[in-house]
Formats: sequence, C-alpha cells, structure tokens
Amino acid sequence: MPHPAGLLTRAADRAVPLYLWLVHGLEALLPLFDLSVRLYLAHIFWKGGMVKLSSWMSTVMLFTMVYDVPILPPELAAYLSTAVELGGSFLLAIGLAGRWAALSLFGLNIVAAISYGQLSEAALQEAFYWGILFLYFVLHGPGLISLDALLDHSYRRRHTMSIANEAVYKQPAPHRA
Repeated sequence: MPHPAGLLTRAADRAVPLYLWLVHGLEALLPLFDLSVRLYLAHIFWKGGMVKLSSWMSTVMLFTMVYDVPILPPELAAYLSTAVELGGSFLLAIGLAGRWAALSLFGLNIVAAISYGQLSEAALQEAFYWGILFLYFVLHGPGLISLDALLDHSYRRRHTMSIANEAVYKQPAPHRA
C-alpha cells in the first residue's frame, strides 16, 4: 500500500500545474472583461446623456423641480451632468483618460443617487453596483484594450529608444592611429 504522503505529493504535483494553467487562462480574459464592463457602463450613461439632450426643456425642468442638486443652479447642473454623462461615457468607452472618466462618472452617480429623493431601493442598489465598477477603473485603470494602454506602450517604447540612443552616442569613438 502506497504511503499517504506520497499520494498527496503526486496529487499536488498534478493539481498545481493544472491550477496554474487555469489561473493563467482566466487572467488572459481580464482585458476583455475590462473592455466589456467599460462598454456596459459607458452605454448606460451615454443613453442617459442622450435622453437629456433629446428634450432639453424637460431636462432643465427636471433639474429645477425634481432633482435637488446641492449648490449649483438647476440649469448649470443640467449642463454639467449632461456633459459628464456624454464626455465621460465616450472617454470610458475608448479608454482614454480612463481613470478620470471613471472618477467623473463615479461622482455623477453619487450626486444623482443623493439628489433624486424618490429613488427606489432597487435603483439605489444598482447605483451602488455601478459605483463599485467605476471605482474598479479608478483604481486599476481602463485595462489593456484601451487608448491609455496604447499611449503608455508608445511612450515607454519611445523612452526606451531614446535611452538606447543616448547610450550609443555616449560611447567613446574608437581611437585610430
């Protein structure tokens, strides 16, 4: 009869590579996950901005009579929320200034949840989940499938090339006799 420790060792020797393969495969899906969540959130807030634009008089009336936005005059609040919804959604979707876009939409989400007093419990819960997703992008960035990642890659490549070129030019010229 085999020793139990030997069985455990052999099982671990087989299970660990399989586990690592699975983890690596799941991590390879992260860029697609980031992109899909960004597009999901951008779509929601883009639609909200487009609805505001489609009936501007109704939007201003809602900000005047229904939404209790602190500090700002209703018309300015309507302009700002529409600009943040449309601009932030666009930037988040393409992943340009992704952290800032997510932060602005996160703030808008909080103000909207607070200023609309008639929000149902389900709508508050949904706003909470959106806020968590926005915070994910604020903390981690928009991911590898984004303009931010493309610009970062381009910058790093250019910077590496300039360092390499400096090293070549700083080498002393061979002395000829």
